[in-house]
Amino acid sequence: MRAAFITVGLALMASGLVGIAPAHADPWCNAGGPPDGAATRPFDGGVVWVSGNGLVGVTTVGGTGSLRVPSASPMPMQALVVDARGDGQKQLITSDGRVAHLYLIDGCRIEPVFDGQGNQFVFDLQNLRGTGTGVGCEDLGGGMQLAALQVLPGDDGLTMRRTEVTLNGATAARGRSDTVAATAAASTITCGALTMANDGVQQP
Repeated sequence: MRAAFITVGLALMASGLVGIAPAHADPWCNAGGPPDGAATRPFDGGVVWVSGNGLVGVTTVGGTGSLRVPSASPMPMQALVVDARGDGQKQLITSDGRVAHLYLIDGCRIEPVFDGQGNQFVFDLQNLRGTGTGVGCEDLGGGMQLAALQVLPGDDGLTMRRTEVTLNGATAARGRSDTVAATAAASTITCGALTMANDGVQQP
């Protein structure tokens, strides 16, 4: 725990996030840092981590928030922090290889995003629901937004359907769609230059 907390502390200092002790900050979060052995990755505002047993969390100057992502997949849990719209509101995308869950980061709190029907919003990653194979950040005419990506067969090869996902607080809704030439991003999780593989964190 000591080594992990020192690592997080250095990351926070590098981000300029040096302030009061977490124990005196957000009452919804815990003091301290990631569990021993957790895989960590700094982001602008803190550190995202995944523990060996799949617990996902963020650590900021306000403390540490964590949650257990629902999953029946045998694949390791992954997590990536993005700012899809570039407005400072950060999103946490978690993946078990089958679906990706969407959360908002509010300080050290992790808040689930719902679909308007009372269900947690999920992105399809293996077309298991027939709605997608990847996640991206795309501009379909109204500015950058999260988007569900889906590889589809076309007359001249593979195409990619992009479906805009708009956020209104902790509610996400699918919006306009278009179809373009398929890219490698259609089967991965990306946001601008960020990728789950290079900038995310994976359960050790």
